[in-house]
Amino acid sequence: MADLGQLLGTLLASLAHARRIADEETAAIAEYYRTNPLLEGMSLPRVRVPELVIDLPLLIQDHIEGEPSQLEEDHHVRQSVNDALKKAALREGIKLTKTQQDSFDRELKAELAKFKDSDAPDRGHPREMVVKAVDTALTRSLGDEKISQTQMRRLSFDVRQRASDVALKKPGQPSKITASMITSEIKENAGANNVTRLKIVLREEGLEWSTGENADGTVSRKLIPE
Repeated sequence: MADLGQLLGTLLASLAHARRIADEETAAIAEYYRTNPLLEGMSLPRVRVPELVIDLPLLIQDHIEGEPSQLEEDHHVRQSVNDALKKAALREGIKLTKTQQDSFDRELKAELAKFKDSDAPDRGHPREMVVKAVDTALTRSLGDEKISQTQMRRLSFDVRQRASDVALKKPGQPSKITASMITSEIKENAGANNVTRLKIVLREEGLEWSTGENADGTVSRKLIPE
C-alpha cells in the first residue's frame, strides 16, 4: 500500500525531472552547435510539452483517519516568544521598557486565549493561528511606538518565526488514502467499488530566477514565471 498523495507527488516530480533532463540535453546540444561551424548559426532543438494528459487507473485500498495537531501550552509559547522579542530588540538597538514588554505579553495572552476558545484549532491551521496571534499582539503593543518600519518588520519576522517553531507540541497528520497504480495488483483485486480512473491534465509552466534589491539594501532572489 502507498499513500495516494505520495504516488501523485512522485508522478509530478518525475515529470519535473524529465524536463530537467531534457534541458540538460539541450544545453549539451547548444555547446555542440557552438563549436561546430556548420551548426552554430542554426536554431537549437528543444522539446517542450505544453500540455500532458494522464489517464491513470487506481486501486483504492484504504482510508486512514488523520490526527489533529497538539498545541503547546500557552505559557511556554509566551515565554519563548517574549525571549525572542527581547533578543530581536537588543539586536536592533531598541530598548524595550518593562511596560512595553508587559503590554506585549498581555496582548499575546489575550489573543492566544481568544484563539483557543474558538473552533479554529479544529480547522487544521493551529500553527498559523498562533503566529497570527503573535503578530496581532506585537502590532497592538508596539505599533504606536517610535520604531521604524524596517525595525518593526525585523522584529515581526523574528517573533513570528519563533512562534512557528514552538506553536505545536505534536504536529498533526492529515487523512490518507492508500492506493496502488501497479497493473498486476489492479487486475488481481479490481472490483466495482475500489477501482477508479484518475484523469490528470498538466500544463507546463516554466520558472526563472529574478534578482532584486530590497528597501533595506539586501538582495533577494525569487522564482517567477518565464
